[in-house]
Amino acid sequence: MKRALFAGASLLFAAIWLVCLGRAQSPPAPTTDRVGFPEEYQKLNVLYVFDRPDNKQVRTVYANDLAFSIKNGQQFAYPYGSILVMETWASLKDHEGNPVLDGNGRYQKDRAATPTLFVMRKERGFGEAYQQNRTGEWEYVAYRPDRSYQTTPQNSFSCAVCHLQAGQGKDWVFRAALHFNGGSGAVADAVMKNYKFVPGVLTVASGSFVTFYNDDVVEHTITDDTPGLWGSDRLRGGRSLTFHFGDGPGEFHFHCSIHPSMKGIVVVLPPR
Repeated sequence: MKRALFAGASLLFAAIWLVCLGRAQSPPAPTTDRVGFPEEYQKLNVLYVFDRPDNKQVRTVYANDLAFSIKNGQQFAYPYGSILVMETWASLKDHEGNPVLDGNGRYQKDRAATPTLFVMRKERGFGEAYQQNRTGEWEYVAYRPDRSYQTTPQNSFSCAVCHLQAGQGKDWVFRAALHFNGGSGAVADAVMKNYKFVPGVLTVASGSFVTFYNDDVVEHTITDDTPGLWGSDRLRGGRSLTFHFGDGPGEFHFHCSIHPSMKGIVVVLPPR
């Protein structure tokens, strides 16, 4: 009898433990879809196109008129009714798995693949179901083009956890500064940071596109050391500029005309 009671208690404990484990593995999230499939989303405003190098994706972020109305300095409070759609595509790749660039040095969408539509929507009272992972009044769902779910509402806690990293000061929205500051979204080859070009010497193949991002809090330029040869206008923080080095091998020495101690070199190798 005692053995039977002990066995029953053990089974009950195991069941309770599995339920608790299941809850721990599945953080809270909405149980119904209040976001909605984004019909004709490609007619919305394009915020930016982002080439993501780690997973070799092309990401286009669209915004409805309400979300698009936000100006720089106001991104802490998107209006109710805001909808953002991130369309993600695998990039077109060569036989070695490297992205095939277009004429502007950007990733291209692999039209043989199927995109995913990550949608976030802000409405009064939204977001409470995420509890400790709540990101204001946003809720999330991911769809396939055929309207089926890539990420159901019940599993959208992963989206909320990710957007927590964007922070309340940006109303939990990623990379809006690309739109506000004129960043291209191309893969960065070099940055301007703390009054320095990083790296100071960049070696590239002939015909390469090189994108510089200003990741500093002040404006900089990219100006050839030979007076009057080539140069940029003033690039405020968040802006980027892409150069095409397609004229054969050589060394291109440049500096910031505002802060002349900032110097860099692009070494272009001979064609293969």
